[in-house]
Amino acid sequence: MNNKNDKKQVITGKSLMRWTGRFAILAGVIYICIQFIHPKDHISSVSTDLWVIIACTTCMMSLFSLIGIIGIYTRQVEETNWLGLIGFILFSLFWLISMIFSFIEAFILPLLPTDAPEFVEGLVGIFAGTTSTVNLGVFPLLAPFAAILYGLGGLLFGLATYRAGVFPRMAGALLSFAAVVTFAAAIIPHPFDRILAVPMGLALIWLGWALWSEHRN
Repeated sequence: MNNKNDKKQVITGKSLMRWTGRFAILAGVIYICIQFIHPKDHISSVSTDLWVIIACTTCMMSLFSLIGIIGIYTRQVEETNWLGLIGFILFSLFWLISMIFSFIEAFILPLLPTDAPEFVEGLVGIFAGTTSTVNLGVFPLLAPFAAILYGLGGLLFGLATYRAGVFPRMAGALLSFAAVVTFAAAIIPHPFDRILAVPMGLALIWLGWALWSEHRN
């Protein structure tokens, strides 16, 4: 019998929080990588394997981001006060909406190019600024709303993180910068505006690493 080498695995709040840090790191890495391999936002891309793979990966990345943000917020909830709560809610809502969009792109749009090409073209072109010729329902309103959630939520959450001082302050500053700089997409032609996602990916990686490494021992 060698009981001294037997270690019982106990799930604690700290270990769960550490895992959320890993999810934030993965989300940041995926967020950066998909920007450089994303297929063209055109109806001709929707039925391709690459489109489905990227859409599924984006959906997974949005889920990872949401989990990571929950962990980051929970770790500093007392220090961030109302600013952190508002930023957390807005930023989390963006990733939830992003997940919904990605799910539709992965599992619904590939079924429609033949039967409803105008609808597919309009929905795919929302983020590229293309005007649809058919009624897209709530989606044209949901897209700019999501952009506001991303910019304002990321800005407030980053500022709250900077002020709290629980994580590296520059990581919080980078998150705020990454959120605000995306508004430059209004003057940068698509798809070149995808490069604006890189700072956000780096911020998620930095904050996730800070959370993960804090509880390694």
